[in-house]
Amino acid sequence: MFLNPLDRMIIRGWIYRLLSTLAHKFFISSVYILQLCGVAKSNADIARVVCERGKVLWQEANQRGILMRNFIVYGRSVDVYQAIVCGKRIYFNGLPRPLKTKSGSELWLDDKELLKKRLQQASLPVARGGSFSHWGKLLETFHQLDKPVIVKPRLGSRGRHTTTNVFTVEELKQAFKIAKQLCYLVIMEEHLEGSVYRATLVDGKLVGLLRGDPPRIIGDGVHTIAELVDIKNKIRHPAVSEVLIGDQHLEFLARGDWKPDGVPAAGESIDLLEKIGVSYGGWRAEVIKETHPDIKNIMERAAAAVGDPLVGFDFIIKDITLSPQGQKWGIIECNGTPFIDLHHEPLEGEPSNVAGRLWDYVEENVNQF
Repeated sequence: MFLNPLDRMIIRGWIYRLLSTLAHKFFISSVYILQLCGVAKSNADIARVVCERGKVLWQEANQRGILMRNFIVYGRSVDVYQAIVCGKRIYFNGLPRPLKTKSGSELWLDDKELLKKRLQQASLPVARGGSFSHWGKLLETFHQLDKPVIVKPRLGSRGRHTTTNVFTVEELKQAFKIAKQLCYLVIMEEHLEGSVYRATLVDGKLVGLLRGDPPRIIGDGVHTIAELVDIKNKIRHPAVSEVLIGDQHLEFLARGDWKPDGVPAAGESIDLLEKIGVSYGGWRAEVIKETHPDIKNIMERAAAAVGDPLVGFDFIIKDITLSPQGQKWGIIECNGTPFIDLHHEPLEGEPSNVAGRLWDYVEENVNQF
């Protein structure tokens, strides 16, 4: 983060082009050196790939006749790959990306504050808030925002060290401390209501849109939260983890003035944790077909604003099927190496072949890799 201002000054100059080229050559050389030393070896067995994102990419490569390998380092499969595309050997970590972009987005895309500013400049919706390093300024801004707020590291992913539903100063102090453990600079912004959606775009086009839900129960006016959790566990999908109420759940529920013995009203939705995903007892659904066209258009405008050919935007909105006009919503962060496998394996909705669209882009622009 501290080097980002310098990075942005040189992205259009010869220094940046030279450093990008040298960095890539160093990466490739390192792979060969590790192989020569016997530390690493090439792997042709897709079954040994531990990352599901890599597996769906590999499966699509096989269908296209693209020869793909990953590497085993000290006996452990790693998320580093080699592929032969249109006769050219390319190397990448996670997903294939161009060596550099015109906007230099690869240098700042995962920085939540720089992303927010870029989107604001393009008049795109973001949650109100900002970046903070000191308690005094954070507290001053806290009193100016609608409650609750969310506090998270400025650099970070998968909800690590993130605290949601922060209403009070005491809760804010704890949330600030937690986020600081991961990153010196902390983001605080208004907590938007709704599910978290991941819009994945390739070459500026929306190719997948996934809804991610936290573990959630719906009240019936009769059963307690604890009883509803038991019911949820008994009928859960095999891919969804069981919800076992622990300290994290109790703390999260308490921020909403709930306890396990509380009885939600009929139809009332209660989230049990801020974490999103099936491993926490949540849900995922591919919803690109039912998404309102205005939301799709805004996501493509966001991709144009950051100038990156492969991005995953996370946003929160109450109803994806309705026009965003009149809804309080916004883009909350972006990922330059999105988990495209989630679009291929939703628990609900028709899968989107994001890997196929990505290989289309690579084949059409192979000289940039």
